[in-house]
Amino acid sequence: MKQENYIKGMIMIILSAFFFACMNVSVRLAGDLPSVEKSFFRNLVAAVFAAIILRKNRTVPKVDKKYWGPLILRCVCGTLGILCNFYAIDHLLVADASILNKLSPFFAIIFSFLLLKEKIRPAQAACVALAFIGCLFVVKPGFQNAALVPALIGVCGGLGAGIAYTMVRVLGTHGVKGPVIVFYFSFFSSILVLSLLLYLLRSSIRLSCSSSVKSPQVSRSAAIT
Repeated sequence: MKQENYIKGMIMIILSAFFFACMNVSVRLAGDLPSVEKSFFRNLVAAVFAAIILRKNRTVPKVDKKYWGPLILRCVCGTLGILCNFYAIDHLLVADASILNKLSPFFAIIFSFLLLKEKIRPAQAACVALAFIGCLFVVKPGFQNAALVPALIGVCGGLGAGIAYTMVRVLGTHGVKGPVIVFYFSFFSSILVLSLLLYLLRSSIRLSCSSSVKSPQVSRSAAIT
């Protein structure tokens, strides 16, 4: 039974990587839409699907108060991870952005050791070291590299996702079901990103109004001179 669950877990991980790759390509194909807007619709769709699964299984999305901390940390870090990942996809090659985001399992190993006190085997430590060495070839640190900032943001996306996955592990070991975690994360992300979208929209409206007010004054002064 344990071996069967292990095989199912490996298959799900492979499918997850495939669908995340498809998502990254779709984000790039979405064109010049802001990264925040892409993130909002991604999280909104995920929240709807999670709600449908919860309703179908008649699962009450209830989490014990003592696990609110890990759940909130999963929501916040997961949201930051998605925003950073989408920004990196819009400003880097899709392959490079995907590689940087795939640092998340290695960050998860580190945070599992720091937070969950899980032991790191020598093979895992070697893989973590190789992953960060490979990251340097993608980031290419240097002040003359125009893609340095997006690459570092992509690394931050992997970092946020790694912390989020560690919190999923914490919640899962205490009986919190996957669809419940996904629902709260997607709902929280949608609300947070929507607030950010409304703020950016309000700022752009104010900027356009101030520029339209200044333009008649400039034309009048030009006519006088």
